[in-house]
Amino acid sequence: MNGYEKIMLSIQRLSDYAVLILTCLATEPSRARSAASLKKEIPLPLATIRKVLRILAQHGILRSRQGRQGGFMLTRLSAEISLADILNAMQDPVLLTPCCRSDYICALDANCVSRPHWGRLDQSIRALLESTSLAQMITPPEEITR
Repeated sequence: MNGYEKIMLSIQRLSDYAVLILTCLATEPSRARSAASLKKEIPLPLATIRKVLRILAQHGILRSRQGRQGGFMLTRLSAEISLADILNAMQDPVLLTPCCRSDYICALDANCVSRPHWGRLDQSIRALLESTSLAQMITPPEEITR
């Protein structure tokens, strides 16, 4: 294994938790929420919630407010935060196959007719992640327009 095999399309568990936490924060965007208050709604260990909050704050998706009414809040409107923003903060790039990386060297490349197609599919998935906002993730499914 050359390390690229681990890059395959996968939304890691912490990324999934980040979306869950952010959707909770997005329902009341003007209210700062502590990790302990989020724990009451999200059945995750408090340490995991704190870890996710810290990562999201380090990447500028959340800001923290100190004090009695302190906690974490979104730095932007939920409509301005994409799934791509969240995934980029939480994990390495999401790729369909290792050959989607421009620096990937493959022994089969000379005879491979599928590599350009994987790249196109990867770009489509990336575009979907970039065009899907946190606001859309809190919209009830029956209200989503296709």
